[in-house]
Amino acid sequence: MRLLASTDVALRVLMRLAAEPGRLRTAEELSQEVGAPRNHLHKIIQDLAAAGLARTLRGAHGGVMLACPAAEIRIGAVVRWMEEGQALVECFRPDGGACCLAPDCRLRAVLARARAAFLTELDGTTLADCLPARPTPPWPQEAVGGART
Repeated sequence: MRLLASTDVALRVLMRLAAEPGRLRTAEELSQEVGAPRNHLHKIIQDLAAAGLARTLRGAHGGVMLACPAAEIRIGAVVRWMEEGQALVECFRPDGGACCLAPDCRLRAVLARARAAFLTELDGTTLADCLPARPTPPWPQEAVGGART
């Protein structure tokens, strides 16, 4: 399966926002970090806000941040939201498409099961699961009771 470019960018934006929860990020920062044109990024941020995944604040000190904890955001839900209305193949279009094989084709059912399995797998993963482990600081940590570890 190939995801839309906008879905790919949306996932990258969410990853960047989740890396620093509570911090407002500007569209300019995110555009540079995820490698997406700023105008395209604005549309994606609007989509994420409409889905309740991002919160935006306007003004000189505005920006975007996660609207909920990364552990509550299922990757499958993000993909479904961003890919809504997109047909995997011609016969998946809402109007049935124009496939000459449609009357006798068994491939449609196979592809539908594969898509469902793909999304089910993504449903088992949260945004928090996808974040890199925090690096260990290079200095010794104070243990309980003041002893160094």
